[in-house]
Amino acid sequence: MNVKITKSIGLVAALYFTANFHAQTAPKDTVQKEQKIEEVVVIGYGSVKKSNLTSAVSTVKSETFDDRPIYNVGQALQGNAAGVNVIQSSGKPGAAIDVKIRGNNSISSSVNPLYVVDGIQTFDISGINPDDITDMTILKDATSAAIYGINGSSGVVIVTTKRGKANKPQLGFNAYWGMSKTVNNIDVLNLDQYKTLMAEINPSYLTTINNPRYEGINTNWRDEVFRTGFDQNYNVNYSFGNENVRAYTALGYQGIDGIIDPARFDRVSAKANLDAKIAPWIKLTANFNYINTGLKNTNDNLGTSRGGVILSALNTPAFLPIYGSQLAIRDKDTAGNYLDGYKDGQFALNPFQSSWENPVAYQSRQNETRTQRFLSNLGLEVNILKNLVWKPTVSFDFIDVTNDQFTDGYQTSYGRQQKGIGGKYLSTYQDLNIENTLTYTIKSGVHDLALLGGNQIHEKRNSWNNFEGNNFAEGTTFFDYNTVIDNKRESLVKEHLRELSFFGRALYTYDNKYTIMGVFRYNGSSALAPGNKWGFFPGVSAAWTVSNEDFLADNKILSELKLRGGWGQSGNASGIPPYSHYNLERNSRVGPDGVWYSYQWDSSDLGWETTTDANIGLDFGFLNNRIKLSIDAYKRKTKDLIVPISFESAGIGNILKNIGSMENKGLEFALNTQNFKGENFNWSTNFNISFTKNKVLDLNYRPNIDVANIETVGANLVRFTPGQAISSFYGYQVSHVDSQTGDLVYKDNNGNGIFDPNDRTIIGNPNPDFSFGFSNNFSYKNWYLDVLVTGSYGGEIYNASRFDLEMMNDFKNQSTAVLDRWTTPGQITNTPRANSPTSQYVSDRFMENGSFLKIKSATLGYNFLSPFKGVSKINLYITGQNLLTWTDYTGFDPEVNAFNTTNGVSGVDYGTYPQVRTFIFGLKANF
Repeated sequence: MNVKITKSIGLVAALYFTANFHAQTAPKDTVQKEQKIEEVVVIGYGSVKKSNLTSAVSTVKSETFDDRPIYNVGQALQGNAAGVNVIQSSGKPGAAIDVKIRGNNSISSSVNPLYVVDGIQTFDISGINPDDITDMTILKDATSAAIYGINGSSGVVIVTTKRGKANKPQLGFNAYWGMSKTVNNIDVLNLDQYKTLMAEINPSYLTTINNPRYEGINTNWRDEVFRTGFDQNYNVNYSFGNENVRAYTALGYQGIDGIIDPARFDRVSAKANLDAKIAPWIKLTANFNYINTGLKNTNDNLGTSRGGVILSALNTPAFLPIYGSQLAIRDKDTAGNYLDGYKDGQFALNPFQSSWENPVAYQSRQNETRTQRFLSNLGLEVNILKNLVWKPTVSFDFIDVTNDQFTDGYQTSYGRQQKGIGGKYLSTYQDLNIENTLTYTIKSGVHDLALLGGNQIHEKRNSWNNFEGNNFAEGTTFFDYNTVIDNKRESLVKEHLRELSFFGRALYTYDNKYTIMGVFRYNGSSALAPGNKWGFFPGVSAAWTVSNEDFLADNKILSELKLRGGWGQSGNASGIPPYSHYNLERNSRVGPDGVWYSYQWDSSDLGWETTTDANIGLDFGFLNNRIKLSIDAYKRKTKDLIVPISFESAGIGNILKNIGSMENKGLEFALNTQNFKGENFNWSTNFNISFTKNKVLDLNYRPNIDVANIETVGANLVRFTPGQAISSFYGYQVSHVDSQTGDLVYKDNNGNGIFDPNDRTIIGNPNPDFSFGFSNNFSYKNWYLDVLVTGSYGGEIYNASRFDLEMMNDFKNQSTAVLDRWTTPGQITNTPRANSPTSQYVSDRFMENGSFLKIKSATLGYNFLSPFKGVSKINLYITGQNLLTWTDYTGFDPEVNAFNTTNGVSGVDYGTYPQVRTFIFGLKANF
């Protein structure tokens, strides 16, 4: 259920001030009992005492997400770290999670953060089992991320997984089961309302609808398409060890049946972490992960005409049945046999356009992906001399993906036209990293120095081998390349990339008061042309721990005060293909029938995108750190944006060029409070909020970049242009509906007296003014309650689904919003008449407020301590996710992005798989 956000946003302020008030009025005796514990924070290639931290870093512990039904590590970050914006852009099981750290800093390159899982670097976190994670550290500024060079410009997330403990063997088991339903619904016209509309659009439509063959049919497509989803998750782990060898092993399975068939996600994961002391001066560390995931896809982010199931469920008229056999009259040939579309087991034909099939027909299309992944590393820690440690590490990431697609030649109209059509798409990704680091530490009196130097050799090999064809023997139910009759084609692409880098860091602290850190990385890549292959990425930061000064030694209220500041540079190489400085041709298929075509033009002057970041921060602690507040302000400028340009008049296709720059700046606040600590009752609160502004500064060669095409109207929604926010919406502005004609009247923005394309302007901004997360954790004896609230304010959503649901220009069913359409002269309304040609333009008519406040999750649980012999604890809990949303958005859910695979684009809804409300019951046991 979506609740209007009007007058509700004040709830956040009320909750915040309540938490803050109780934190400051905690009993004094509980404050005095607190003991100060030195906390260590993981950073790139090492760790540092939190008191000496000079950069913008956030940490997310596993207890903040381990009771939630999540399948992706990105979901665990949502609402739990300032400056980290996470959008689960679709409710589809296994769907990609959009994670941005401090905004969007590229147009065509990836802005996903770099993940470092137990020392293994990857941009693909999918498949990692969240149950194996201990904590995650987010490196947000370039000072902390510069040590990762060309991979660190979008931030770094360091993931630490569980490990064995000496002399503490433990067996753990946890499982949960749950059900899911849609969060919100979109109402469409009933059959009588639909017939009235069709009579206005085209009377011949009504003649077809009233054909006797459809008599008595009134299909509820929502009931036919939507269902109750089911979640299940099982994990078992065993950790053991002694002073010399420690190990952690885990095996897990997760299965999610989506609310729209055939969507399903399955994952089997196996993990082993090993720590061994080979000799007093040498240690071995090994991490092995095997992940096997299966994904059945339901086509979304598509219009009805392109096979989009969600919009088809809303657009398909109720007078149509699912199967041709359900018609009152079924057509036959002269021999008395049913014609195609009327046979048993065949989906009913759409009488207006046979290629526009019903949603159940679209659901029958097979699109299944199976991924096997082996992620591992092996490292040594060698104490060469006192305080001098050498760490050689080898890591290997191997991913094998098989995607099978098939539409059989019997059930659907499209399948019969093709006599069956499908493909098999095989991909492999191999990532090899060899790293060596030397660390020297020395502590003498008030001096504390740590030096790090290292190098990395990185090799990547990728391949794509695709098989396609159509026309299969009758009765074929899956794709088999050997049985393809027509258009049999195979393609093969291989890539090879090598990178070499050297990096270093110096960290010096004087008297636990003054800290300075300098880092650098010198990167080289085979993707670039000679002369441009190398780049240097430095960073420097400093901190002053004011609270350790003598003049604050006796302060009873202020327990921590630290000033931080830093500057650094990092790079983004994801938009650079491996052979960017060559003219390349590709063959359309393997074999003699292939045709060579130009694939890539020489981009010898291409370089990587470089982000320069400046950050200042303040850390406060009050009442022995019962109240902790961190404030950060930053400014990031990314230059040399990589964008493809073309010179069509000269017959030259896309050439990659560094053509522009953009800017992000913002403020972040993170407040953590222990509101009450007692023998039986405890209450803590975490609140974070991030304010971000961004804009494109300049673009060379081309004044604008237009993307995000909506095929229903044949136009792009998004424009990148200097001076405007990233991913701004571009189109016409509606003035009013003409009360005499019922047509839309648009604003004449250029003042020339006519309606023309030059009247288009920036009509919306999807980037929120601020986003926040707010969690409260309560415990009373063995009971506990955890509640996470997330929200966003100021961003806009382009609800492009309304093109298909409100345009009223053909035979598709429409939403109930069109009941307010203009019908008679003199009528005042905001909805134009049926079949108005003026409604078929991209305009601000479908621009909506995307602000929301959401109870993201709530967990109620009970711990049974030592209930049986050999059982140390059993935890039973229930969790609700996406429980309640306050928003003015009229779509399924404001957390949406139909173009999540298009870099730089956000805030578009176009037939996107709905978010779900999930309730689970869980069990955890430790033995």
